[in-house]
Amino acid sequence: SPASNSWWATSRATMSKGSKKKPGPAPKSEQRAKAEPVPGDEATSKAEQQSAAELEACFMKALEKRMGGLEMTEDNVRKVLLAMSPEEQRALAEEGEALKRELLQNEEHADEAKKFRAEVNKNAEARGLPTEADGEHLTKGVLAFLNAEGDEASGPVPTLRLLIMLASSPYLAKLALADAAAGGQTGEAPPGRAREARAEPADIDALEQALAGLEVDGFAPDQRAGRPPFVRRNLTLLCGHLHRERLPESLVLRDSTKRAQGAAAGRASKLSEMLFRYALQNRWVKPALAATEVQALLTNGLWDGSEAAKRRMAERMAEAGLKLPRLKMAVSATDARPGRKVTVKAEVYRTHVYSEEEAAALEVGGESAAAHAVDKAAEERAAQGQVRAEAGAAPSEAGPQEGWWVVGEAIRENGDVPVEAAARHNALVGFAPLTAPLTLPTMTCEFSFDAPETPGEYKVMVHCRSTGCVGVDVRKKVTFKVLPAIFVKRPAPAATAKAEEAEEEAREREPREEQPPPLEAEAPPPLIAAA
Repeated sequence: SPASNSWWATSRATMSKGSKKKPGPAPKSEQRAKAEPVPGDEATSKAEQQSAAELEACFMKALEKRMGGLEMTEDNVRKVLLAMSPEEQRALAEEGEALKRELLQNEEHADEAKKFRAEVNKNAEARGLPTEADGEHLTKGVLAFLNAEGDEASGPVPTLRLLIMLASSPYLAKLALADAAAGGQTGEAPPGRAREARAEPADIDALEQALAGLEVDGFAPDQRAGRPPFVRRNLTLLCGHLHRERLPESLVLRDSTKRAQGAAAGRASKLSEMLFRYALQNRWVKPALAATEVQALLTNGLWDGSEAAKRRMAERMAEAGLKLPRLKMAVSATDARPGRKVTVKAEVYRTHVYSEEEAAALEVGGESAAAHAVDKAAEERAAQGQVRAEAGAAPSEAGPQEGWWVVGEAIRENGDVPVEAAARHNALVGFAPLTAPLTLPTMTCEFSFDAPETPGEYKVMVHCRSTGCVGVDVRKKVTFKVLPAIFVKRPAPAATAKAEEAEEEAREREPREEQPPPLEAEAPPPLIAAA
């Protein structure tokens, strides 16, 4: 999906050299992360010309076409969605996206949007999913980073900062409140709740000391001082999950604490996915890349992207009979005139491609690591409210697949000229998902965006990211040119009209010579011959 062309225009917004003026607050349009229409999307421009009733009619017509004559009940709709391929589901979602934007963004439907949001939040909370309050919390944390000053703000989003954002979210705070309600502060559980996920205070203390002994970032005495209890509890559990293979063997956690740790890691993973999608919508490239990295760490329980962690990732996959993904990428971009479309194409080569025999061996038995990974992905989708296959159904006709995200990052090069905080960070100019069966050697995708208005040479860094594996991401820089605009010199309409009027007046003022009468012989012949 293409992104706006404002990313280069804002990169030129500068202050006078040596100015110490602090950047002002972010504009209101940036203070709330909401689903904005993606510029350049043809569906968006068409939707702007349609009313909510027309959009609803179009969506219902598309849904009825896929229902095949079945009655429009909740169960029937769920069954039809279950039978649809991912491509068909995506196409139907795109048709409904315009209606959702109209209802949520048009002030004429403010009451309906308020009721819709309340119902969505109510259902999400009942099903143990993040709510709008979590999105606002993440947005506030991201904007605080993007508008900050100093060395930290000029680099990527620190992992610790992102983990604290997750640990302090309302979604994870509810786990700490549940601990208190379940007797977590006294170490005693009420009757009937003995096997619930409940972090024992003694385990939190021991885990915190062990992390401090490993010199994990965030657990030095000065960093722990003043940390709210619920943030301390959640952050300790999350970091304990990430560093579990580095913890001393003498540290033994209670089963209830282990379950609480798994619950915290699961919720943090869902929140990082939520943050990733928010970042795509708002063109926050640094938070988007940080979210994919943290999600991969949480999925695998690895501490960082160091060589030691990458080796452990490879060992785990080898034990499961899987190959560690190894990618190579080729990227090209088209030149364009100002305001025209630039298209970036990425070809990703899977050098770890599986043979037909290897892929077949992984699918045999249904208990293989690949099948288990597919089942786990289906469970995660179901937990997030997505359609889940019925028991016994095949996960996919194509078998296990790899999933990747391609993200385009505009590179700003401002030299020593200071810039406003809003223009200091690179922007996300496009993204595309990639999926491939294990036997496919090459994956291809492309995205487009509007070219800057100023002619010159520009650079885009294209990232291929995984949210399921650590240490396998690749990136490639591509350059394109914005060619000079072509101007056609035409006289101004007003000037042309005035010139014609003046010429006509001049002709009227010229003296006219009287013509002599025609000769007799020159008289025209009669129309009818005389009888």
